[in-house]
Amino acid sequence: MKSKIISRTSISTFSFPTSSIARSNKACGRCSIIKVFGVATLLVLILAGVTVASPFAYVANTESNNISVIDTATNTVTATVNVGSCPQGVAVSPDGTRVYVTNCLNNSVSVIDATENKLIGTVRVGSYPLGVAVNPDGTKVYVANSPSKTISVIDTATNNVTATVKVGNLPRDVAVAPDGKKVYAVNFSEYSDYQGNVSVIDTATNTITATVNVEKSPEGIAVSPDGTKVYVVNSNSHPYYNGTVSVIDTATNKVTATVNVGSCPQGIAVSPNGKRVYVTVDMPDGYSGKGDIDVTSTGTVDVIDTTTNKVIDTVNVGLTPHEVAVTPDGNKVYVVNYGSNTTSVIDTATNKVNTTVTVGGDPTAVGIGPVTTSSSTESNNTSLLGHISQTENQTNDTGMTANAGTASKEEKESIPTKASKDTPFLSPIWVLVAVLGAVAFVKKMR
Repeated sequence: MKSKIISRTSISTFSFPTSSIARSNKACGRCSIIKVFGVATLLVLILAGVTVASPFAYVANTESNNISVIDTATNTVTATVNVGSCPQGVAVSPDGTRVYVTNCLNNSVSVIDATENKLIGTVRVGSYPLGVAVNPDGTKVYVANSPSKTISVIDTATNNVTATVKVGNLPRDVAVAPDGKKVYAVNFSEYSDYQGNVSVIDTATNTITATVNVEKSPEGIAVSPDGTKVYVVNSNSHPYYNGTVSVIDTATNKVTATVNVGSCPQGIAVSPNGKRVYVTVDMPDGYSGKGDIDVTSTGTVDVIDTTTNKVIDTVNVGLTPHEVAVTPDGNKVYVVNYGSNTTSVIDTATNKVNTTVTVGGDPTAVGIGPVTTSSSTESNNTSLLGHISQTENQTNDTGMTANAGTASKEEKESIPTKASKDTPFLSPIWVLVAVLGAVAFVKKMR
């Protein structure tokens, strides 16, 4: 048997020069870099399409019967929205799309579409509504009706009053716990001794579960971000106007501390981190007790350290400051000055007023919306949510019936001012992150 000879081909025939392999590796390296930077570029473009809307401050002007909309990024009034007669309270929904305004002489609440700054509904409530608050999920609005001695509960999906809760005498303000399970209504006084108190409402049953006595003639109320404390401003308006703040432990419904502040305090707000409380003071120089209330050139804001429950600073603002609100980042405090027709903007890092914004006549209340994100391709005039249908023929506890045509008339009178609401989300930091990530990936591939 003959052996079969199999021809062999030298390995060198199929081998590649070392230089060719090197060139191939360089090409692949360049390809990887191109791909990675392509991904990075895509990421940057995606980030560029996302914008962050600055929070807006909404100021209720009692004499002007309108709302001044302030862009907190620029501290300029970007729109004015007409509402009902004598607006007294303002609250913004957690998603920032709705603003609720109490109109004390109309016994109503105006509903504003915040994306378009237009009035889209009017809800009839009790007599002379003052304070207003929205629950954390935005499904309920609570309104303090002072002479009616009630709290109206509004369903935001239908703009109908679904419950009315009897509370103490002359409720002035209302606040909702962070978990939405409790509502706190501050009642101005009892006729006999001016004793003030706070009604604690269970939101599941709309019943009062506790009543906490504070001091005389309380005006404002706020809840700490963790829900463990409630802060109540007491004007003690009879006879000497010695202002205080009562600190209530929500676990026990007991007053655990009392903080002395300036004379005739009005509004109160807590910082987002819970470390500071801001109280507006009408008469920082005190009251002489000789009859007429002393007139001062400016009002102040007392800053309370919540750890020590002591006033650590006092900030001069405008004349007769009423309510106060803090931005979501805690960097600014907005104070409405009733006697100056202005809003003072306080820098919380320095406790100094860095801007004063002129608003409407006799501003009494302020509410600040959240920081929201959206696509930069969306029109500023496009609402993210459908309009709420207007409430019709609702009856309050005084027997008054809503006029279904009121909202349309007021909407025509609103005066929106075109302004950019968006600040680019893209920044040099994001570009740097994308590039560094690409470089690190290439090094790892090598």
